[in-house]
Amino acid sequence: MTQLKVLHTHHYHLTAAQCNAQSELAPSQLIQQIIEVATEHADILGVGFKDLQRHGNLWVLSRVAFEMKRFPRLLEDYSLTTWIEAYNRHFSERNFEIRSGSGEILGYARTIWVAINMDSRRPADLSYISYISETVSDHPCPIDKQGKIRPIDPPQIVHEYTFRVSDIDLNRHVNSTRYVELILNQMNLADFDDYFLSRFEIEYRREAHYNDTVEVASSLVDNGLLTAINLDGQTMCLARSVMAPRENKTETKNINQQT
Repeated sequence: MTQLKVLHTHHYHLTAAQCNAQSELAPSQLIQQIIEVATEHADILGVGFKDLQRHGNLWVLSRVAFEMKRFPRLLEDYSLTTWIEAYNRHFSERNFEIRSGSGEILGYARTIWVAINMDSRRPADLSYISYISETVSDHPCPIDKQGKIRPIDPPQIVHEYTFRVSDIDLNRHVNSTRYVELILNQMNLADFDDYFLSRFEIEYRREAHYNDTVEVASSLVDNGLLTAINLDGQTMCLARSVMAPRENKTETKNINQQT
C-alpha cells in the first residue's frame, strides 16, 4: 500500500473579500476552511465523500472546538494543517493547527466526525476502511477537548430565523457554518471591535432543513455566550463562545445584548 499521508497542509491568503468588519478571517469562515481541509485529507486517504458514497455513507461534522491567539489578518498568508488523532468504525477525531505565513501559531482546533448511512441517517459501520487507523498521529494539539454545554434557562437573547435556499448544502440540510453565524449574530458589532472569539465550541445534534424556523436562544456570561438553536422543542445545536480583549484592550466587561 502507498505510504499514507499523516499530515496535510493547505495554504491560504486572506483577501479583502474574505474579511469581516475587523479586517480578519471570520470565525464562520474558519469553520468552513476546517471542513475544506478535512475533506481534502479524507480524499487523499481514500475516505472522502465519493469513497463513502459508494457504500451509501457520508461524514457528518459532529463537534468543533477551536482556540485562537488571533485570527489571520487582511492580506496575510496562513495555513491549516490537519491530522487524525483517533479513529474507530463509527467516528474520527481530527485536529488542526493554524499558522501564519511566518510560522507563528495562531490557534488549534479539534473536531469529531461521525459516519452515517445516507438513507437511514443512522451511524454507519466503517470497518471496511480500518486501514485509516495507520494514519493516527500524536502531533500535539494543546487545547482542551470539547466539554458539555448547558445554556442558562431562561435565555436573555432570543431570535427566530427561517432557513432559506442559501443556507442549504449538498446534503440538503443546513450548512454547518450558518449555525455559527446565527450564534455570533447574537452579539453586537462593537463587541467584536473590542474583543475577539478566543475559544468557540459547537455541538451539532440534529439536522435542520429548508424552511425550518428555529429559535436562537443565548445566555449571557461574563466573557461570552452560551447558545442553543432549537426547533419544535428539540435542540439542533449547542455552542459556547468565549471572548477575550484585543491586544490594545485590557479591561473586562460583559458582552452586550444585541438591540
